[in-house]
Amino acid sequence: MKRGQRLKASALPRRIAVFCEIRITPLTGADLGGRVSSYLIGLVVFRSSPPAVKGRWNWVAIEAACEAPSPFSTNLRRNLQPALDLINRWANDHQRSEAKRVFEPAKELVPKVSKSKTKQRCSGRPRGYQPRAIETFPEPLFDLDYDPPDFHDALTVQMERHGDTAWHLHRAVVDPDETFDRKTLYTWLKGEKAPRSVASLEVLHRIERRYRLPESYFKRKLPHRMRAASGHDPGIEIGPAERRRLAWHLPDDFNSLTASKREEILEWVRRVIITGSTEYRRYQAATTRQHFGIKFPFSERFQAQTAPDKDEDDENDAIESDRSLNRKIDSPMRLAEEMAELIRFKTATLTAIGFHRNKVWGEETTAQKIEHFGLMFGALAASPSGSIRGRGIPLNDLTFGLLVFPGVWDWYVQWRERRRGFYTSWEVNMLSSGLELTRYKTGWLRQNPRLLDRVKPIAGLISAAEIESAQEQWNETCDGFYQHAINRLKEIQRVARIHTDRAATK
Repeated sequence: MKRGQRLKASALPRRIAVFCEIRITPLTGADLGGRVSSYLIGLVVFRSSPPAVKGRWNWVAIEAACEAPSPFSTNLRRNLQPALDLINRWANDHQRSEAKRVFEPAKELVPKVSKSKTKQRCSGRPRGYQPRAIETFPEPLFDLDYDPPDFHDALTVQMERHGDTAWHLHRAVVDPDETFDRKTLYTWLKGEKAPRSVASLEVLHRIERRYRLPESYFKRKLPHRMRAASGHDPGIEIGPAERRRLAWHLPDDFNSLTASKREEILEWVRRVIITGSTEYRRYQAATTRQHFGIKFPFSERFQAQTAPDKDEDDENDAIESDRSLNRKIDSPMRLAEEMAELIRFKTATLTAIGFHRNKVWGEETTAQKIEHFGLMFGALAASPSGSIRGRGIPLNDLTFGLLVFPGVWDWYVQWRERRRGFYTSWEVNMLSSGLELTRYKTGWLRQNPRLLDRVKPIAGLISAAEIESAQEQWNETCDGFYQHAINRLKEIQRVARIHTDRAATK
């Protein structure tokens, strides 16, 4: 492509795929060639420039993102150079216009009619641009091996792969007589909101079917998997507390079932789940009698507005305490300051000069993050000899700088699995939070290497050599953790279980 020449977003991924097939795969083999192609296409999908350091491509970061078993050869780097240059020029040229196109109606679908001609419409000839014909199952425009862990990223990728704008996708999956607002799709793409009502989940299911994705592909990536869907209609008068308890265990298509089937499901949930006759429910009832976690001084302000329901989460506020810590303990000052700084970064209208971010937290997300990180740090601080069997890290040694080391995360997710007996989406969501903190360019932790100054060696988790290496190569350390977290997330997703027997309710 000549310098200055524009190339459509839908054409560039196909061009990159062909380029990699001809010039990269013969040098690397099919496996690595496919990962390189997916990485380059991912840069286009997310409108990102390749990582660079001091005006040169950051090959360490690129090799880590492609999961290369060894550094790229000089010949391979030379052959990748044209593709990286092309993507960089395209991203710089299209960043503003493409971002606007994603979140606003497609220009060709909004016909402009001059005022002088509005009275000259004739019934026989349609005016303006006509909407594209809707295909029930559009063919993907390019292949992509990378599977984004976040819901809004995954939705963006799949829409790009199938050539859909939010406007066109809304026409394809929402019937004219339905009230689902097209603007809701825009908030999903921006990461501002996520589907939670039964109506939104039904639209999500239609999108999965349109793109021929596995069932619950998008649902497994939602940020609030621990919360029940809203909008169920039991058909009977019940109180708010019981409604919340029932909602978590009702199938998403509950409202569309026959009255007799809904009555049967309600009876089963009340008898088997609510009364505590399942093994998991007995475990949950035991843990809810104990509470533990780090309490931040500003947490009540958020929780008072968007407090999570006590019955919705398997362990949202049901973490054990030990004899010496039988309640939530106050956060040490330095950790509270770090949490407050993270909240300001993710909620401020404008980012501070020199910082970058990829999405903003609302009040509900902020409350959830405060709770989740409080539980994680609480587990790390709990006594190993108590009922919690935590890690015993001194309170004053707790810092977000710990979260860039894979050993800390491995201990935490395995600690949760040992307590519960299996993995759930909780661990997936926590690892997604770690990815968000260390994401290239926009991760808050990546942009605050000074937090490493507070990290001390922890036997079995963090060695002095790891800390020294991180001090010398901070970005490479973040890249290494980012790849580790992606691998762990995929491994846990394969075995994660839903703690209720939903099959029995259908």
